[in-house]
Amino acid sequence: MKRSRLQTEQKILKAVESLLLEQGYPAVGVNAIARRAGCDKVLIYRYFGGFDGLLLAFSETIQLWWQVDEVMSETAETFPNLPLQEYLQTLLMRHAASLQAMPLTLEIMAWEMSEQNNLTIALGRTRAERGMALIKKIRTHYSQPDFDIGGILGVFGAAINYLVIRTRKSPPQHMKEEWWRLQQTIAKMLNNQS
Repeated sequence: MKRSRLQTEQKILKAVESLLLEQGYPAVGVNAIARRAGCDKVLIYRYFGGFDGLLLAFSETIQLWWQVDEVMSETAETFPNLPLQEYLQTLLMRHAASLQAMPLTLEIMAWEMSEQNNLTIALGRTRAERGMALIKKIRTHYSQPDFDIGGILGVFGAAINYLVIRTRKSPPQHMKEEWWRLQQTIAKMLNNQS
């Protein structure tokens, strides 16, 4: 009996993932999930306490955001001798590349723009925690107290998030000019911070 329940729970969680990836967040609902999982929707309520509980459980089974060491892969020994402004540009481009490789996260981010639920709240919490850890790690290598690292990464990170969400289902060339313009703006504004 226990194994049957675990298998059904896994099917339900997999159904959430496949619906998000294939059809986007508007397709994710109790009926659609139950249909995709091949089970009665009553089991979603029994096993997860309902839709919100299911989204919370799902958030605990996936990697919602990049790890700090993925974006900031340098160690104390290999840390570059780049000025802070240039290094932040590098980190922002790594952030964009990392998100582009996470289609499930992009669908959750798109969902987050229109509503809050346990899954989008979990993503927001993870994003904030990783952002703070990244800033802390940057500050161990650069001591420029007058430079607002968090503000710079927050503003430009949000712009990158928006463009990545908008282009998640488009060919990469679709918004080439917008990406180029954002990269130029980041470089120009950071260089003016010197």
